[in-house]
Amino acid sequence: MNVLRSSSGWLLALLAACTVGPEYRPPELPEVPAWTAPGDTAIDSAGVAAFWSAFGDPTLEQLLQRALAGNRDLRVAIARLQEARLRAGAAGSELWPRADVTGSYSDSRLSENGFLQGIATGNLGGGGSPGAVFPGQQIDLHQIGFDASWELDLFGGLRRGIEAAEADAAAVQQDLRAARIALCGDVTDAYVELRSLQQRAALADRLLTAHRESVAVLDEQVGAGIADDLDLARARTLLAEQEGRAAEAHGEITATVRRLEILLGVLPGELTTTLGEGRLPAVPDVLAIDVPAATLARRPDVAAAERRLAAATARIGVATAELYPRFSLTGAFGLQAQDIADLPQADSRFWAIGPALRWPLFDFGRVRAAIDQQDARTRQALAAYEGTVIAALGDVEIALVRVARWRRQLAALRTARDSARHAAELADEQFRSGVLEYSDLLDTQRSRDLAEEDCEQGQAALLHAVVTLGKALGVGPGPGGDGTEGTGERGASTP
Repeated sequence: MNVLRSSSGWLLALLAACTVGPEYRPPELPEVPAWTAPGDTAIDSAGVAAFWSAFGDPTLEQLLQRALAGNRDLRVAIARLQEARLRAGAAGSELWPRADVTGSYSDSRLSENGFLQGIATGNLGGGGSPGAVFPGQQIDLHQIGFDASWELDLFGGLRRGIEAAEADAAAVQQDLRAARIALCGDVTDAYVELRSLQQRAALADRLLTAHRESVAVLDEQVGAGIADDLDLARARTLLAEQEGRAAEAHGEITATVRRLEILLGVLPGELTTTLGEGRLPAVPDVLAIDVPAATLARRPDVAAAERRLAAATARIGVATAELYPRFSLTGAFGLQAQDIADLPQADSRFWAIGPALRWPLFDFGRVRAAIDQQDARTRQALAAYEGTVIAALGDVEIALVRVARWRRQLAALRTARDSARHAAELADEQFRSGVLEYSDLLDTQRSRDLAEEDCEQGQAALLHAVVTLGKALGVGPGPGGDGTEGTGERGASTP
């Protein structure tokens, strides 16, 4: 037994040593000590993992969970992962012997004018000696048995194929993580847009009420001879314009709700009760981020690109193995008889076993060309990986810049809004007392309206920038922020 184990160990070591093709080594990530535009952030790995919960909005969290469970595109990505895992399993089965059960029956007649014509001598008639074959003979043949074959992976072509298939499956797993992160970002963006539109619609309704009151007051003043018809016509024009803006805001709300229903995979109208009315989610004063190295390690697109590079490298070995001979063992065993009643007898047994060799001799450079093609694909995969790394770092930097910019801009917009509100209140008092011209009142109200709308849009833009930062950091939903919770994707093959 010890001798057998020793021999098996030596055989495995020999097979491992004969694996052709380059040995894959993951590329080293660039050393980036810190972000150049951190803004109002803090290095907090635990906080990054809980990024999507930082908005403190229970309705948003409920929508995210429903989207992860019901989104149809996500289900497609999950099915692709299952398919990739099955392909990897099928590639692994190529290392083991294959056996097939066979069974056949044939009824044949030999030609009287064929090659047996010259062999037939004597008075064979319709009989002959046992086992003789003669022209015109009719033969029934029953056969049952099994065939087996086993390709010996002496040069590692099959093992490189398994390595490539497992790397492909791991890349698809990362694609699923990326799809989950993108879905969370899309749902949050749509939810922010909905709340922003609701606030804009509420503002439009308030302004519409104010314009109606202004028209009513001006109409009385025209009747009293205090104001002229031109001021009243201008007021009515502004009222009509405001009615159009209010209708537009309410229409966009319906479209955004439908967009959310598509992302969640529900029928139109199912979210009406869930969403209701609400305000924009809060933005944390300090956002949690991670160091660049941890961010690159978390990003699913970087991990997927690295796994595809590993698969391409392994396929160089698959192509290189075609330069070497392929050895296999084949065998067959079964029962064969002309009369089916004789089939179970020992004399009906047959068997055949032996080695087989296939070695391309003249292929006019096809194998070499295939190796060169796969080498070119590997260089493409390496360039794609390097580009993905650079893009990932750039995504975070750009997102940080935009968050910092919108924080500053929103603070300025809020200051401008407060000033415009105060100015409109003073102008309204002066107009009602007859001190201020109506044209000046309209200008002041228009400035206030624009300041209110700019402030609402600025707050929504800041939230959109924060969502973009979350996607750039590669943060997924779930307790660990890795984007794998609840999809059944854990445990994917990773070479």
